Amino acid sequence: MSPRTKQNLMSAMKTEASESATFSRFAAHARMESEWDLAETFQENADRDRIGHFAREAALAGLVAGTTDNLRSAIAGAVEECRMYTQFGLEATDDGDLNVATAFQDACREKANQCARLQILLDQAGSHSQSKTAGFQKTSQVKVD
Repeated sequence: MSPRTKQNLMSAMKTEASESATFSRFAAHARMESEWDLAETFQENADRDRIGHFAREAALAGLVAGTTDNLRSAIAGAVEECRMYTQFGLEATDDGDLNVATAFQDACREKANQCARLQILLDQAGSHSQSKTAGFQKTSQVKVD
């Protein structure tokens, strides 16, 4: 796949994810106002963006890999988001937008906690992988008469 096509897929996925989240929030608001038909329409759009468009683009881009690769990717993403939220928090503080700065700081803390949980899972996956490999090595050394 060409770099430009891969970049376009990544941009499309970000847009679909954002649209899905936005439509989900619209649906939640419509439910709070007892606008059930409107909420259903918004939710259908959110699901279509997430389940249809995003999923197809993710498959084409090869977004999902093996478990350990997925965990490493998720950790890297959480670290990058934490860096982003830290920078945004500093800028919001400089601009005097303290409520937004607090929201960014909270998001960074949540991402750091998420990263720690994912790292534990990655470490566990690594030890499971090593024990599976060790078991394979033991059985592969058995002589057959």
